[in-house]
Amino acid sequence: MTSLPDRIGIQTRQRRDVRRALANVRGFVSAQTLHLTLRSAGTNIGLATVYRALHAFVAAGQAETIHDATGTQLYRLAAEDGRSYRLVCRDCQRRLPIAVTFVENWATAVATAHGFSDVHLVLEIAGRCAACSTPPRSRRQPHGTSGKCCKRSVCRC
Repeated sequence: MTSLPDRIGIQTRQRRDVRRALANVRGFVSAQTLHLTLRSAGTNIGLATVYRALHAFVAAGQAETIHDATGTQLYRLAAEDGRSYRLVCRDCQRRLPIAVTFVENWATAVATAHGFSDVHLVLEIAGRCAACSTPPRSRRQPHGTSGKCCKRSVCRC
């Protein structure tokens, strides 16, 4: 894989700071949250600079982006092999990597048929995981074997 500076041009202190902060986040994060994280850590950086760095990372294949249920764009560093296929729970945000070679082959064939090359596929299937699909219980009923509630806003234990 080409190094980050070679793929996105000049490597500024701000881009290094954004990349480091993005690497320390588990899962996807919004630009606004990443900006607040950087500012809280004492980094003097503007929100527009964070957006520019994130867009440069995405364009270079160094980061990937998805949209949450509200339409907010979220970012994370790309996987080392450049592949990103997962099942995502809309409620608890649990992410499960999946293998979908046949989809990758189909996408490459479609892209090639339309004259595209250097295809990067990001696949996300959103739904509800088994735990979040269980109907909620009344707070008055005992929960589980311990009788304690999981304390979610909508309890499913």
